[in-house]
Amino acid sequence: MDLQTEKLDLLQTIINSDDAGLISDLKALVDTRRIDWFDELSPDNQSDILEGIAQADAGNTVPHSEAVKLFGKWGLK
Repeated sequence: MDLQTEKLDLLQTIINSDDAGLISDLKALVDTRRIDWFDELSPDNQSDILEGIAQADAGNTVPHSEAVKLFGKWGLK
């Protein structure tokens, strides 16, 4: 069987099933196979994000009101 046929067969099985355990198991399987968006980022982007989180955790942040003023100088809202 080709992949498309396998997918359709699986969908039909799911649609016709009244087995809550099967649906729960399939959902759990799909959830564990989901790719985390963070893992899809480049190493540089991951590093930048982790650096920003570390800065925020250390209290090195700018209040929203100050950020609005700063961006307002450039005509941004």
